[in-house]
Amino acid sequence: MQWLYSCAFASIACVLAGFYFEIYALCLLPVLAAGFVITSINWNFIYFLMLASLPVCMPIFIGSLSTDLPTEPLMAILMLCYFIFLLTQKNNSQKKYLNHPFVQIVLLQFVWYIVVAIFSTVPFISMKYVLAKTWYITAFLLVTPLVMKEVKHFKIAFWLIFSTLFPVMIYTIINSYFHGFQFDNSNLMSAPFFKNHVDYACALSIVFPLLFVAASWYKRGDLKKILLQISIVIFLFAIFISYTRTAWLAALLCLPVYFVFKWKMIKPAIIATALGLALFVGFITYQNRFMEYAPDFKKTIMHHNLADHLKSTETLNDVSSAERLYRWVAAWEMFQHRPITGFGQGGFVANYKNYAVSLFTTYVSGNEEHSTVHNYLLFILSEQGVIGFLLFIIVVVMVLIRGQKIYHETIDTTERAIVMGLLISFVVVLFDNMLSDLMEAVKVGPFFYWIIALLVIQDLKNKNRQITEVTSPTLT
Repeated sequence: MQWLYSCAFASIACVLAGFYFEIYALCLLPVLAAGFVITSINWNFIYFLMLASLPVCMPIFIGSLSTDLPTEPLMAILMLCYFIFLLTQKNNSQKKYLNHPFVQIVLLQFVWYIVVAIFSTVPFISMKYVLAKTWYITAFLLVTPLVMKEVKHFKIAFWLIFSTLFPVMIYTIINSYFHGFQFDNSNLMSAPFFKNHVDYACALSIVFPLLFVAASWYKRGDLKKILLQISIVIFLFAIFISYTRTAWLAALLCLPVYFVFKWKMIKPAIIATALGLALFVGFITYQNRFMEYAPDFKKTIMHHNLADHLKSTETLNDVSSAERLYRWVAAWEMFQHRPITGFGQGGFVANYKNYAVSLFTTYVSGNEEHSTVHNYLLFILSEQGVIGFLLFIIVVVMVLIRGQKIYHETIDTTERAIVMGLLISFVVVLFDNMLSDLMEAVKVGPFFYWIIALLVIQDLKNKNRQITEVTSPTLT
């Protein structure tokens, strides 16, 4: 028992020292140490606990630093254990995984994050970003193949995420009911679990396609199937009363995306999307035509009625759309000023007002909450430059094109359905980020890496099956 008493004494000493010296991060050391010990014995427990915690984790502030408890400490624990695993274990399957093109390009992205941080205009903030990205990528991209080896593991992961997200959703619906489902209160309804209605609705929209996948696992009349079928309707209702236009469109997008992958139409879809964006950018920037869309400051307001909000969206007279234009213009100007490395992670908020066009100012342009561009592509251009932008586009295009192939190469019907659900959720993540910057949000961003990891696992499984079929002797 001496080791137990020693651990308890060390934990108490860390907490007391943390408060005495006001170095509050010391208080987390006992938690990290305990998690490290548990993880070294069993990866699965901490990993699945991390997944389950995503919908319910909450931010806390320790001095000038902030973290989302318990998810980020769990990520950090997994990261430390993974690095020790690499140093002490020789795992051929892990080598194959790390050599997969998806993983290689994401790791190349990470190298660029470090380069950008070195040349950042806000180096301290950028290094914190790199640190957070380290455990994001490690926990969700690199640790996943060590845990999620079979379909049963995906089922466990789904039910854990669902079991914590569903109660939060019901809580939010009940909260909204007692506030009369009022549009102007939508930001507060999911607190304290989500900081605003956009994060909440986008998290729902990402999990939404997976409900159909999970429902296919059970026979008609099974209680779990009934629960999931009812949940599909509740999810749609919850997304609607979140009053988040991006999530509405993302939910509507699921069905056409399903047929795009099923009919092998992803390449034409990517080309059409790229041409559409290029034409739009060319049109809006030609002879500074975007200046024609400058809002009327007096008419650009926050509407408290949904109908007025939607009507004003058409003319860009709602404050949300107008403020987006204000920041998009600033981000584009920033990119032109520092096109190679950008301003560094966190550099947009610190610098964008110097590059904003005053004609696009709205009454919320003070930006007290320090929110960013509200378009992830422009966000990358302004903070990580053209190389960061191109690396992200390469990741996306590779995953979409190769993901379609993985789907059609998968023979097992259950695995095939899971791949389709993951691909649709991946597109939803991308779409959600076209009008928001959620890739860094702890409740949304991890899904990007998690989906990539699961697709790589399935791809390697398909290749192993093909090799087995080729090398297996046949009876004549």
